[in-house]
Amino acid sequence: MADEIKNVIIAGAGGNLGPSILEALDKDPYFTVSVLSRKESSSTFPSHIKVHQVDSSYPEDQVLEALKGQDAIVLLLPPTDISIHKSVIDTAIKAGVKRVIPSEFGSDTSNPAVIEQVPVFKGKQEVTDYLKSKEGTGLSWTGIITGGFFDWGLKSKFIGYDLEAHKAVIYDDGNNPVLATLLSTIGTAVGSTLKNPSLTANKFIFINDFRVSQNEILASLEKATGGEKWEIERRTTAEAKSSGFEKLSKGDFSGVQDLILASIYGGGDEFDYSLHNESANGPLGLDKPESLDVIVEKVVKGEKV
Repeated sequence: MADEIKNVIIAGAGGNLGPSILEALDKDPYFTVSVLSRKESSSTFPSHIKVHQVDSSYPEDQVLEALKGQDAIVLLLPPTDISIHKSVIDTAIKAGVKRVIPSEFGSDTSNPAVIEQVPVFKGKQEVTDYLKSKEGTGLSWTGIITGGFFDWGLKSKFIGYDLEAHKAVIYDDGNNPVLATLLSTIGTAVGSTLKNPSLTANKFIFINDFRVSQNEILASLEKATGGEKWEIERRTTAEAKSSGFEKLSKGDFSGVQDLILASIYGGGDEFDYSLHNESANGPLGLDKPESLDVIVEKVVKGEKV
């Protein structure tokens, strides 16, 4: 079929999310997956995966050669240089690529309130707007909104939990529900998106595994670590927001984390995309995850989820 998407290349497959998407597509015999990687990258991939190496500026001639015969590209490049994203998109059009999945995967950047709260997301919005402007060229796109990366967020301490020290930073009263998705689910969702090109073309789709509060996560962590009470540090989302903007004003990009946490822990219903958008979990055939307690226990034990 003309609209089938089977040959998929991932740009930026060595980051936090890339390996999970690569694994999901690689284990599905429906797809032939390859990687677009910078020549100086230290990332490694399974030996059977074709890796197309290009200069760090992603020059058109090198990228065009890599994109020949590809049906889709998953763009996981950092949002630091939007011109590179646009250049790769232009080259994808020249190569006849059918679908681009931009580097969304997180907060709902289709919501203006989110952009206002976390201005660095304007880069993601700019890329999506650019893709919208190219819809008449035969190229389509899908933005996948996932909320936080749940298992990565726990292990990396990004969302405020220290699994080794048994310490947690709780924002406000800790009861605001947040949306999060497992890395493995995101990988599956990318595959399902590409298998359903008509259903997912030229739109944002919204998925999540959990809608839980900080206090619920903390309770599961305490169960998984023998029932002992964790040490709690209290912080307000107003403090996090103020700190984030102050850091960014000084060129300290660690402030982005503060702004993201302020938005997810203190944004309320306005930031809860599950209340305003239809879930794609069902249409994409995503399995319901195991319970929060089971997933948290596996993460604590270092088991695959």
